[in-house]
Amino acid sequence: KEHSPCFSPQKPRLSQAEATARMINATGQLLLENVPGDVTVARICDRSGVHTDYVARYFGSREELMCQAVETSFLGFFLTSSKPGNSRVDVAVSGNADFMELTQKMFGAVTYLLGCGVSPERFQGIQKLSIDAAYAEFDNSTVSDRTRMNLVLIGFLVIQGMSTLGEVNAMTDVQKQDALSYIGYMRQSSDHVESALGWDKAKKAAPKKRK
Repeated sequence: KEHSPCFSPQKPRLSQAEATARMINATGQLLLENVPGDVTVARICDRSGVHTDYVARYFGSREELMCQAVETSFLGFFLTSSKPGNSRVDVAVSGNADFMELTQKMFGAVTYLLGCGVSPERFQGIQKLSIDAAYAEFDNSTVSDRTRMNLVLIGFLVIQGMSTLGEVNAMTDVQKQDALSYIGYMRQSSDHVESALGWDKAKKAAPKKRK
């Protein structure tokens, strides 16, 4: 029986688990396809096939749903790229299109959510996961822990800068690949960088303030 044109088809009743999974998945897809401001409650619910009041009911706000979608996207990348012999650092340095699209969109979403008032602490978990994974895969064990961590942080600054400012500054594909190649070179030249910058020496204690 056809529905009357005056009424929209009734959406199916879903369990909370299925509804939340659908909404998180739909939000992640929409974030990859649109700027964050265009990922509205109506578009999320239309894509996931749920009632619009489900967002407030199960997540409290659109921003919380977007946060969970960002976290799920990052976790999904780490789970699928954690196979033996599959370095996540190499995936980034190689300019893998899927990885770069994910990082560009997800870091853009994070920047947007921070502007919406979401606490930076909310994203410390995925940031720590990313940094710890890159640190563990740093393949020059002859340098100090300080050097390894510094170079990992610099690499993340380059990638995040490309993700949030690269589009604004209209970086070409060649420029982006050159920046990623530099991250790979940092690993190879880490001994020289450590010696030149004194990262192989103990940190100096901060001078005491005079009373």
